Order: sequence, then C-alpha cells, then structure tokens
Amino acid sequence: MDDIFKFSKREIIDLTASVIAIAIIFSYPFLSLYIFIVSLICVGSGFIFHELMHRTVARKYGAWSEFRAWYEGLALALILKIAIGVTFIAPGAVYIYKDYLTVEENGKIALAGPLTNVALAFIFLIIWMIFNQIPLLSLIGLFGFHINLFLAGFNMLPISPFDGEKVLRWNPLVWAVVGIPLIGYVIYKMFSW
Repeated sequence: MDDIFKFSKREIIDLTASVIAIAIIFSYPFLSLYIFIVSLICVGSGFIFHELMHRTVARKYGAWSEFRAWYEGLALALILKIAIGVTFIAPGAVYIYKDYLTVEENGKIALAGPLTNVALAFIFLIIWMIFNQIPLLSLIGLFGFHINLFLAGFNMLPISPFDGEKVLRWNPLVWAVVGIPLIGYVIYKMFSW
C-alpha cells in the first residue's frame, strides 16, 4: 500500500502534458493568460483528480494502475478546436491491470472519478459563493462548478468506454441515483448554452 500515491516519471510527464493541452483547448480562441489560468484550475483539477481517484481506488484493490496520455487524441483535440471550434477531449486514461477484478471492484473504481468531480463541483460552488465579488475567483468558482458537473455527467453515460457502463453493470441502482441526475444536467446544459 506504500506505493498508492507514487508516480512514475512517465506518468508525471503524461499528466502534465494532458493538463496543459486541455487548458489550451478550453481557453482557445481567447488564449489570454487569464482564461488559460481559469481553464488550468477548473478543467485541469477536474481531469487530474478524476483520473487519480480511479488510479487510487484501483491500487487500493491491489491493481497496478497508471495514467497514460493519448497523444494522438490530444493532437486531434487541438486540431478540432482550432480548425472547426469543436471541443473534444480525449487526453488518455488510467490503465489498470490485475489478474482479476470483480464487477463490484471495477464499478467502484469507475464511480470514484465522477464522484470526485461532483465533490470538486461543490468546492468550486463554495468558492463562487464566498468570493463572488472578486472577478477572477468568481469566474473560477462558477466555471469550475459547471465543468466538473459536466465531466461527471458525461462520464456517467452508460456506454463503453465511459465510467457509467461499469457502474451500471455493477449496480443499476447506484448508477441511477448518481448517473441520471448528472446526465440530466449535461443534457440541460447542452441545450441551454
């Protein structure tokens, strides 16, 4: 269990590259330092903590797990954003290996990421509520709240390779209680933006 929080050099490089690419994608076409910092904090923290929670829970179950960037997906995401303005994020994933993971273990590993985004959303909401008179902190709080709920909901879709598929296979009731409201939020935001 000592290695539950250890990072390989490759994992640190992959996480760093992914977070920077994601922040650039979300701040484009503005590309101001202000918007980049907001994106880095809100989207970067949502992405990092989501992936690291998958990794931590998997390691708790005795599985080898590390994040690996998908550099082709990051390049495609940058090209799509610059060329046609589409935000598509495919930074990579936590790779998990164990001789045998139960459906329950796999479901709990999957659920850990979206629940982390929900927790982060409420932390950002508190930041917004407390600091709504300070423009930078207000923007960080509001954007962080919405983007983390969006990430959680999107990941709870009950289709492979999303987390929701594994959660649904493990426990349909847990998926319904967590997934349906989050997916409803995603649908609402898609039609209200």
